[in-house]
Amino acid sequence: MRFLKIPNLPESDVVLAAVSHTYPGILSGLTGLGVKVIPVQPAKFLEPPVQSHADLLCQPLGANRIIAAKGEESLKLALENYGFRIAESAFMIESPYPKDCALNAARIGKFLIANKKIIDPNLLYYLNKENIKFVDVRQGYAKCSVAIADEKSIITADCGIQAAALKAGFSVLKIQPGFIKLAGFPYGFLGGACGLIGKRKIAFAGNPVYHPDYQKIKEFLDCRKIEIISLYDGPLLDVGGIIPLMER
Repeated sequence: MRFLKIPNLPESDVVLAAVSHTYPGILSGLTGLGVKVIPVQPAKFLEPPVQSHADLLCQPLGANRIIAAKGEESLKLALENYGFRIAESAFMIESPYPKDCALNAARIGKFLIANKKIIDPNLLYYLNKENIKFVDVRQGYAKCSVAIADEKSIITADCGIQAAALKAGFSVLKIQPGFIKLAGFPYGFLGGACGLIGKRKIAFAGNPVYHPDYQKIKEFLDCRKIEIISLYDGPLLDVGGIIPLMER
């Protein structure tokens, strides 16, 4: 096993990922594909539906470096057991918005899609050291809102993210908002319902065939030779993302 050099963009099959502990079917689906799971436990300062969302509580920095939410000792210990070097967020990750999304930024190679005004200062420090280029957006839940297909391609339902990403040179598929379940909220986000588990493999919490834009999603991914893997047969579910951490 080796650490991902570039966050969210595996070069080979993923063997370790961080995912919410809440959905046993998702965890077993990943395990059946050879992906060990760090089940993210509830963070008591977040609203119950999102308390264990990995994309709110950690942000890989590349190699064995990762920033995790301040005070989340169980997550830190689990990551340290695999050899990660942990930096903590400067502030508590807590509800309400925007304090809950200070780590919720979409890192894609040398780019970061995020609302720069609300990023945690410690995360900002590490990103500035690496000369990461900001794609500044109004959406605070940027990682939730972005499904990463490859280093230059994303899928989103957010018009602001679409415009900013296109300006930065990304290929963007814009889909309809909604049609993704998230308990306690009107709907969830596509980025929170998926994650890359291989260079050309994307796993979904649910089956995207139930989304009205499935054909567009399939064609966009097919064009990039990215295989769609459904972890169970049912509507898409925002689980806080599938965060790839280590690969073969």
